Amino acid sequence: MRIMNKIVTILLLVTTLNAKALSPNEMLVVVGAVKYYNENCAGLNHAGIKQMNKGLKRFDMDRTPIAVLEQNPLAVSGYQTAVKYGCMGTKREAHKAGYGQYIN
Repeated sequence: MRIMNKIVTILLLVTTLNAKALSPNEMLVVVGAVKYYNENCAGLNHAGIKQMNKGLKRFDMDRTPIAVLEQNPLAVSGYQTAVKYGCMGTKREAHKAGYGQYIN
């Protein structure tokens, strides 16, 4: 019984520590904000491109062209939110939300 408790505890810890992965919906919001930032601000740095591609791969979105992903209402909403905040606001909001690595 004691060994079973240890196993369950370890499994819970492992799943909790790996839970920071972005959901597909969050990834689409990031796609929209990054699109705005690329078009209107300083663009995306190399580290941001790598991070974004890694995130897209995690959800098999890397096989879908960015233009198709951007048609999703969530990506459009992320873009419109970024428009509202502007360049510095988008950067600030991305850092606050923990997505700063996607933006220059």
